[in-house]
Amino acid sequence: MAGTLTVMLAKLQAPVVGGLSVQYAFSSNEAQNNDLLQIIGPGGETTGSPAVVLNVDYQGKVHNPAVNPTNGASLGVFFTTLASASTAAFFATAFANPSLLDIIQVVNQAGGNITYWLDYLGVAHGA
Repeated sequence: MAGTLTVMLAKLQAPVVGGLSVQYAFSSNEAQNNDLLQIIGPGGETTGSPAVVLNVDYQGKVHNPAVNPTNGASLGVFFTTLASASTAAFFATAFANPSLLDIIQVVNQAGGNITYWLDYLGVAHGA
């Protein structure tokens, strides 16, 4: 299934380069390797402190549980009340999204096609 017509967070243009990917849409972010987004939940090493439970890295890969989360994220840090859950459950609690919109889309400048999208379930499509 292709991406939705509108998005929750960001619809970005990828420059025309060899390997079209989410990395090129965030070229200023690429050098820093910042996560694109993070979902934090209750818990953590200190009782009561929030912990990153899921992250989408700078390449657009979804990690549940979080893998090497960065200090902050390019598109934002979002909160869930869940400490442990499926990726879909984390996305459902972190985003009020009754229309089931994509969260992120990257559009190829050359043809206008969506080359990467992160859907409402937290599933990454494309590269």
